[in-house]
Amino acid sequence: MNKLIIGNVCFLIDNKLNKVLLLERYFEPMKGLVTGVGGKTKFEEDIQASCLREIFEETGLTARSINLKAVVKTLLENEQTSWLLFVYTSSDFSGQIKTCNEGRLFWQDIASLQATNLIGFIRPLLPSIFSESGVFEGTIVHDKHGKVIETISNQPSAQ
Repeated sequence: MNKLIIGNVCFLIDNKLNKVLLLERYFEPMKGLVTGVGGKTKFEEDIQASCLREIFEETGLTARSINLKAVVKTLLENEQTSWLLFVYTSSDFSGQIKTCNEGRLFWQDIASLQATNLIGFIRPLLPSIFSESGVFEGTIVHDKHGKVIETISNQPSAQ
């Protein structure tokens, strides 16, 4: 049976320190790999509200605004699972970071982000995540470790 999951991921950016908050996953899928914070959107939930909830649940931080950077359909190779993933950034947040039960939170210098053990399908999104214009829109086929097998479309669209 085919399964489509709607979800989100947000990269919280500290512009003063030029750092991004990342999560190193404790659990499968993609245990040990790094991404932003986020998760599944509940059936009755607005997509942006879902992202704000996930940010708070995983970090203890309250984001006052989020910016859409990508809409990506991810397809897990040789499986019947696909995500429709909304990718956001926020540099407008407050609060104190708490311990996350889903992974280790840490601040990473943006300049050295490529050297981080990122989930593979996040890498093609990095230019859009840290750009002031355009939204990445496409489909990425990946293996169970997040390694990109194929990028079907990666043309940025105007906002």
